Amino acid sequence: MRLRFSIPLTALFLTLFLALFLVPAPLLAGQAMPPFDAATAPAAPDYEQPENWLALPDDPDEHPVDVFWVYPTVLSDREHWLMDPAAPESRDMAAPTLVRQASAFSDQANVYAPLYRQMNLAGLALPDEQRNKLLEYGKKDVWRAFNQYLNHFNQGRPFILAGHSQGSNLLVMLAVENWGGLAVENQLVAAYLIGWSITGEDLDNNPAMAMCTSADQINCFISYNTVAKGRQKAAPTIRQGAVVTNPLTWTTSGELAPATLNLGARFFNPDGTSHIYPHFTPAQVKDFGLVATPADPKLVAFDSKDFPEGVYHPFDYSLFFENIKANAAARIKAFWEKRR
Repeated sequence: MRLRFSIPLTALFLTLFLALFLVPAPLLAGQAMPPFDAATAPAAPDYEQPENWLALPDDPDEHPVDVFWVYPTVLSDREHWLMDPAAPESRDMAAPTLVRQASAFSDQANVYAPLYRQMNLAGLALPDEQRNKLLEYGKKDVWRAFNQYLNHFNQGRPFILAGHSQGSNLLVMLAVENWGGLAVENQLVAAYLIGWSITGEDLDNNPAMAMCTSADQINCFISYNTVAKGRQKAAPTIRQGAVVTNPLTWTTSGELAPATLNLGARFFNPDGTSHIYPHFTPAQVKDFGLVATPADPKLVAFDSKDFPEGVYHPFDYSLFFENIKANAAARIKAFWEKRR
């Protein structure tokens, strides 16, 4: 599948790790940031304009299924509390997620990915009230983009919701507020809201949301956050009461899933090439997190103030990439079989 990017991908991969995951410690939460002034907030994107989409398909009929992708936190400077979707550097930072993460779906679905006013990574250190005010900008943008997608692009096709980190956070909030009242719920193949938590409280607040408990279930939600053994409390994305999906079994069971079930972890290089490592890690749901034991810890070595050692947040997709890809195909197949 060919994607139509709002910017070319040439040279983006040279800054891939810096933009996405290898953020220098001085730029992370806890460093001095100017006070937030709502009057200086970037303008809301107009999703009727193609330039406000990170990705649109060249041919919307290439696949009979869509994926609506919301990228993770990539803004980490010391100046801007909110990403400006119109700034070229913002697009440069967000675009690699289409390859590193959303490509798990793009071989089998048309990709729609809006640009949005995401919160700076430094927002993780703010009190809840201040953090939620910043997240509200991105939430409103993603909601408007999703409605634009449904009203003008979808054309009745089944769709996958997918995100990571802040992208998943926003989709979870919107789902809790709106799922069950959109009249498109039966079009959902599945929602892969990885790198954030869906809690039992969320499900109680919206009974229309159902967690996936089998590999071919449709119209359901998937969520997990990957950590080393005993590092659940160190992960800022793991919420108390999280209902966790094991991507090796696609159940919420606490049983250990052996590494033999891992079809392949996939790690991307800065130039866009990648390497697949079959049977790279087992996985087990425990204490609201997903515990992994990577075969080569050097490939997931990452330490920052917000995501310290043993918190594998940047690799939530990579560690189970081939399983996610195969599972999306299985759920799409199940969707069409149910439609017969």
